[in-house]
Amino acid sequence: MKYDDNTVKSLELSEGQLEVHFRRLNLAHMRRIYQEVAVRAEKESWSYRDFLALLLAEEVARRKQTRLQRCTRSAHFPFFKTIDEFDFTLQSTLRESVIGFYLGLDFVTEGRSLVLHGKTGRGKTHLAVAIGYRAIQNGFETLFTTAAELIEDLSNASKRGHLQESLTTYTHPHVLIIDEVGYLT
Repeated sequence: MKYDDNTVKSLELSEGQLEVHFRRLNLAHMRRIYQEVAVRAEKESWSYRDFLALLLAEEVARRKQTRLQRCTRSAHFPFFKTIDEFDFTLQSTLRESVIGFYLGLDFVTEGRSLVLHGKTGRGKTHLAVAIGYRAIQNGFETLFTTAAELIEDLSNASKRGHLQESLTTYTHPHVLIIDEVGYLT
């Protein structure tokens, strides 16, 4: 596309007009950083393409981080742990290579299930949270609950005649973690 001097002049926007465009396009992070990045780009003689590339990369990174935070909160984990924090040396029967499959995309896309069982204090909940968080990192929704909470919620919903709505809470996420199954009486 060719631009003449008149076209370029008509493209000049005031700060307020830029704000309106950023808001309309939902570019919140870009709106916050563009002036600082523009100053840096001018000082370092960046090309327009490099300036735009950095702004876009920053916006994408912020959205990814925001999504991770939102989905992690929505998962209702009892605590936050990652697979990197798990000490496999304390578990003689568990190997990281075995768990590796459950950290990938195929675990969810193939509709697989995983049951972690063993004595108290062996890290089952830690692993479940870590696998759930990795699913979130891979773009899947995750929900953590205990067996007692699940049964109580569904029982109360059934009594109120809202079982279908309540079931959706547990069937909607791609990954459902039900902890403390062994504690049911």
